[in-house]
Amino acid sequence: MANRTSRNTLTQNKDVKLSLNFGFMGLGMGGSSIAAACAEMQTDKEYPYKAILVNTNEMDLDKIQVDNEDTEKILIGDGKGASRDINLGEKLFKQHEQIIAKKVNAHFSDRDFIWIVAGLGGGTGTGSVIQAIRVLMTEGFNKKFGLILTLPRDTEGATVLNNALTRLQSIHQAMQGLGSIIIVDNQKLFNSFVEKGAVSTKEYLSFSNNYIARTLHEMNVVTASFKPFSEFHFDSSEFTKLIKTPGILHFVRYAQGAATIDASEPIKYIRTLESKIQEGVLSDGFNIAKTKRLALSILANANDVNKILNVQITKSIEDKLDELAPIAIEKPIAQYVYDTPDEKDVHFYAAFAGLDLPNRVKELIDVNNRFIEEVKKQQENTVENDPFGDFVSSSSSSNTEEEMDGNDAFNLLFNNNQNEASATADDGLSEFEKLFKSNQ
Repeated sequence: MANRTSRNTLTQNKDVKLSLNFGFMGLGMGGSSIAAACAEMQTDKEYPYKAILVNTNEMDLDKIQVDNEDTEKILIGDGKGASRDINLGEKLFKQHEQIIAKKVNAHFSDRDFIWIVAGLGGGTGTGSVIQAIRVLMTEGFNKKFGLILTLPRDTEGATVLNNALTRLQSIHQAMQGLGSIIIVDNQKLFNSFVEKGAVSTKEYLSFSNNYIARTLHEMNVVTASFKPFSEFHFDSSEFTKLIKTPGILHFVRYAQGAATIDASEPIKYIRTLESKIQEGVLSDGFNIAKTKRLALSILANANDVNKILNVQITKSIEDKLDELAPIAIEKPIAQYVYDTPDEKDVHFYAAFAGLDLPNRVKELIDVNNRFIEEVKKQQENTVENDPFGDFVSSSSSSNTEEEMDGNDAFNLLFNNNQNEASATADDGLSEFEKLFKSNQ
């Protein structure tokens, strides 16, 4: 296989450094699972990151197993969850906001940058994400945080889709006042994993969480750990500026065997690069031409670096990036050397900042709209196929397909029954009324 997703063991070496000390604030089951996985990333058996996990479901919170002692859990509410109700999720977060704010200040005081992580669609993460943004903005982390948001799959149901799109719309409207936002397309990751063969849901979730964590960790390591090959460099300060750029942050990472790269034919090399840029890692379907800032880092073995990172190939890469992202105000191409003898791959890492939402969001809107249309059709069919459609009653009653609470249901039954049977009971009360009154 000529190229593949990077599984860079170089970033796990004992001498690696980090550009930024990240903190992760996980919200709900999905967000907390990803945040926990991010905090489990290691450098030389140490845990450089910290996490706070917030959830309304005690069982979901308890089942997240962590080794990092700097991962703390906060249970809000009665522990029974938010039942995919974003209003309830928001309410519970607000009720515990002071506790959460104190924990954020104490736990993240030494962090350079915080990621709020939420799985869009559920009740807790989706409901509390805007309140979490407010906490960070008012507790001294303004311009020092970004978002990691997951998009639901097509089959997760109308409630999940509506929750996700409702909250994402609000965030999109305020996006230019926030830091970068990483969009994780669960449908993309799921499809990629299914191609590997039949596996359990648990294995998929573990893969997905660690895939996201590994991507961000490697980007954070590459910018601080390797010796520049030439004057081209992308340092920690530039990485910080990039992830603070408002808009969507799009990641690219892959590895290619050094022996497969023919420096005399850079066009093949560039085609692969362009394809990987469009394909992305966590999501795809971006208009790359709207990129505000970008950076490309290339790591090559010391024995191959002169062949791989020659002037001709560098010029071809520059031309392609100019073509793809013509308005980007910064687009460094950083070249690095590593000295690990048994590592023969060339590793590519790229980040494109300031983008708009991916096409996947429009696809979800279409799925949501189709569902609404299907519900309307089913409701029309229900009316047409009403088994009581030809029934003629002495009194009319209202029919509805909408859910009613207990009081509405009782009032409907009580009023209808009262009209139809008021003259049949000894004391003028229907049997239903008698039963109700006997239980009062």
